[in-house]
Amino acid sequence: MVAIDNAQDIPARGQTGFTGYVLLLTVLGAGLIVAASLSMNTAAGNGWHVAAEMVSRFSLLVFAVAMLVEPLSRLIPSQVTRMVGRERGSLMLAFAVVSAVGLACVAAPTELSGQPMTLEAVAYSALTALILLVLLASAHPATMRFLGGPAWRTLQRVATAYFWLVFFLTGIEHLIGPHLPDRWYGFSVLLLVGVLLVRFADALVEHWRRPRLAGKVA
Repeated sequence: MVAIDNAQDIPARGQTGFTGYVLLLTVLGAGLIVAASLSMNTAAGNGWHVAAEMVSRFSLLVFAVAMLVEPLSRLIPSQVTRMVGRERGSLMLAFAVVSAVGLACVAAPTELSGQPMTLEAVAYSALTALILLVLLASAHPATMRFLGGPAWRTLQRVATAYFWLVFFLTGIEHLIGPHLPDRWYGFSVLLLVGVLLVRFADALVEHWRRPRLAGKVA
C-alpha cells in the first residue's frame, strides 16, 4: 500500500501558484473531449458513451501524473521537480473534477433521453461518486488538521487504491476479454505498472536513506 500512495506532504492548494491553471487546463481538456466525442458520434447515437470512455482515458493520464510528481521530486531532486511535486494535491483535485465529468457523461443519456442505466453502471457511478467525495475531502488542508495524519493518509490510500484497481482491472478485462483490439488498454496497464514501480523505488530509497540520516545525526 505504501507504494500505491506514499504521499508525504500535508495537502495544500496553490503552493506554487499553478493550482488555478492546472484546474483550468484539465477542465478545458475534458470539455473539449466531450464536445469532440459528441460532434463526431452524434449520428451513430453513441456520443455520450464515447465521451464517457474518452474522458475516462484522460482521467487516467491525470491520475498517473498526480501519482508520479511527488516521488519524482524526491528521486530526482531539483527546483523544478520539487515545485511540480508540490502540486500533487492540485492534480488530484483536477483528477476528481475530470472523473466527475466522466460520471456526468455516463448519466447524461438517462437524464436527457430517458435511456435506462444498467444496474452495473448505477453501482459503479454511485461507488465512484462516493470515493470522489472521500478524495476531495482528503485533498482539503483542514482534513488533516481535523482528523490527524494517520486518518488523513488512510483516506488518501482508500481513494487512490480504489482508482488503481478500477483502472488496472478495466485494462486487464479489455486485454483478455471478448473486446475489440484496442492498444490503449495495453498502454494503460503498462503505464500503471510503471508508475507503481516508480513509487516503489521512491519508498525503497526513502527507507534506505533514513538509517543513514539517523546515523549522521547521532
